[in-house]
Amino acid sequence: MSTRAWYDYYIIDPESGTMTLAMRFYKWGDGTPENALAEYRQFNKQLQQLGGQLPVEWLDRLLREQLGDLHATLPPQFATAAFLFLLQRASDEEQRQYWHRYKPAEERPDFHLRFALDEALTAKPFDIPPQTDPLLERVRRFLATAHCLRPWRDYGLRLDLMDWLQYITQPTRSADMGAIAGDWQPAWDIAYRFRFFFWIDSPQPLRIGQMAIELCRYDGADLLSVTDATADEWECEQRDELRERVRASNIGITSLALLQHDYATTPDTFWQFREQPNPEETKRCARLEALRPIRNILVRQITKRFGPTVADETGSILEQIDDFDLLLELSGPVIEAPDSAAWLRALRQISPPVSPP
Repeated sequence: MSTRAWYDYYIIDPESGTMTLAMRFYKWGDGTPENALAEYRQFNKQLQQLGGQLPVEWLDRLLREQLGDLHATLPPQFATAAFLFLLQRASDEEQRQYWHRYKPAEERPDFHLRFALDEALTAKPFDIPPQTDPLLERVRRFLATAHCLRPWRDYGLRLDLMDWLQYITQPTRSADMGAIAGDWQPAWDIAYRFRFFFWIDSPQPLRIGQMAIELCRYDGADLLSVTDATADEWECEQRDELRERVRASNIGITSLALLQHDYATTPDTFWQFREQPNPEETKRCARLEALRPIRNILVRQITKRFGPTVADETGSILEQIDDFDLLLELSGPVIEAPDSAAWLRALRQISPPVSPP
């Protein structure tokens, strides 16, 4: 059975009441629900040790320096979620290097990168001091690699941002098993989807005060909610074992659907590819243009009946209507409305709601 999984990291800001998809990546191998729960416990342990205050400013500062004006196009709290991804990659590399611990230094996969980075840091010390925590020290070295050896300016024409983030965490361009950033949408071969939710303390935006997880099958179905009627014996055994692990470790469980009732989802302008021009918007503009003569006739009628002020308001509402049948329905109220208030009520009932900018 496949053990490949897709991860989404959501950042929740209770003060603004918003939830943002801030990081996503693929895990090739070991992407099991049991490992996802272990990663949750690792994050929770790290956050408890640091009082929830991860040094996210390390990455945020690097991204601002490397990306320049492009930094403003990142999702809100991207640095927070990306820092958590770097911690995940640090854990992957710790495990990877463990299996090479008995090899001579020159034969280990990271020998060349480690040697070159040590040389660079000796020549010009990095502004982040060495860390006693092994995972934070690996993250520090990832960022030093980006600063000293693999700056964005040297790779921006070859690698997109997610590929570059991945590259600074591995010895060479070749990705090994573990968390792999670079895909923007879930891969076709995944067996599971895991969603991590992190609540930030608004007075301190870089402090994480709470976290929870959702464990799903590849199709988004909740692994903990499968029933005997809809799952086979193995899936039911897995469900019961996972429930026991969750109870034993006091793991926070929630769901994206549930949280979407409590928090407004930040519009995604980053992960989904935006075609320009937008085909749907082009079709709509074409429909609006074809209906312009009808709108003009209605506005002239309203000007004669209720004056230019009501006509101006009418025109702005009619600009949102791209359906001929809806405009046709307005031909009656234009003549029959006893006053401007009745006309505007009829117009607003027929016209579609206008989305806030």
